Amino acid sequence: MMALRVAAAALVLLGGIFATHGFKPAEITPPQWPLREFPSDIGLAHSQDRPFDEEVVRAVGADDYINRVYVGSTLPIELYVGYYKDQRSGERIHSPKNCLPGSGWEPIHSTRVQIGSMGGVPVLVNGYLVAQGNKRNMVLYWYQSHHRVVASEYWAKFWLVADALKNRPSDGAMIRIWTSAVDGEASAQARAVDFARRVYPQVDEFLPD
Repeated sequence: MMALRVAAAALVLLGGIFATHGFKPAEITPPQWPLREFPSDIGLAHSQDRPFDEEVVRAVGADDYINRVYVGSTLPIELYVGYYKDQRSGERIHSPKNCLPGSGWEPIHSTRVQIGSMGGVPVLVNGYLVAQGNKRNMVLYWYQSHHRVVASEYWAKFWLVADALKNRPSDGAMIRIWTSAVDGEASAQARAVDFARRVYPQVDEFLPD
């Protein structure tokens, strides 16, 4: 039985490799608009750009990105959107789940959070309460492409393979929302979710069909 499971996993892996590298890549379609044109005002919040330094930009490897802090009637909310036009070329979207510990933030716990629905199907994203010393922050993140919002890294890879099999572009984006939990975890999550509900439909308008 164990040998059968190993063989099945190997076949899935080989199928994914073949699908993403064996077919002629579809023509790469750039975003409909550059991300710098993403709305600078969301709700009552006004944004300030916080561009990364060149070393971070190279490490992230995104073809286009924005990193902003939205300030309004609530505590500030940081929004990062990174767009990758061809994930088969070697660049892969970096998961915050792996990057957070590397930057000194340790996850306390995680959950899936609903931020809306598409066609009656709940839109779920990742929610993390993270800590650095005495600081507590709330982080939401997800992957978005071709009118899909995906929380799971595994499902994101599945859709990458599925699109490759259909000779569709392998582009995609990662969206991260970050806010302080100084006012409590429940308040921070509610604030982040409300912001995410406003953001993800607008992100969809900036990505290729």
